[in-house]
Amino acid sequence: MTTPLVLPPGIEDALLTPPRPMPRVEHVEPFLRAAAQVLEQELGMPVQRGKLALASGSCTTQDITAIVGITGRLMGLALYGMSNATALAIVSRMMGAPVDEMDDLALSGIGELGNVITGRATTLLAEMGLEADIAPPVLLSGAGSRVSTAGIQRLVVPLDTAIGVVEAQLAIKST
Repeated sequence: MTTPLVLPPGIEDALLTPPRPMPRVEHVEPFLRAAAQVLEQELGMPVQRGKLALASGSCTTQDITAIVGITGRLMGLALYGMSNATALAIVSRMMGAPVDEMDDLALSGIGELGNVITGRATTLLAEMGLEADIAPPVLLSGAGSRVSTAGIQRLVVPLDTAIGVVEAQLAIKST
């Protein structure tokens, strides 16, 4: 006589749920390279990549997050999150003058930063034969906003600068 295996409901559900697609390394690298290049160019300082991790949960963790949609041979989202202090310091560098309030102009600057990074990444992808387009950026203000990545796993890489950390997140898959 065999005893049936009994699993707690959470574990049983996890075993029955198919794995979510994960971005491929060769697709992630152009985004990280573009982010480092653009940040170094805009800020005039080196950028250090932190350790790659998988995002847990579906909510933003940073005060300000720029989200850029990606379509074409790759589909998904690129997210760039940072603290208010980091966002203000970045926009101050970009504007060449102190910015001490997260107003529409400052938010626009962070949106444009996300747009430029993702645009440069799609150029690098095109050089690899992967055509992709980007959508205008969307900005979220406040941590805890829920973001759906349509079942695609999000990879997270902190990009450390002398003025703060920009958290790059990528949820893309091949179409």
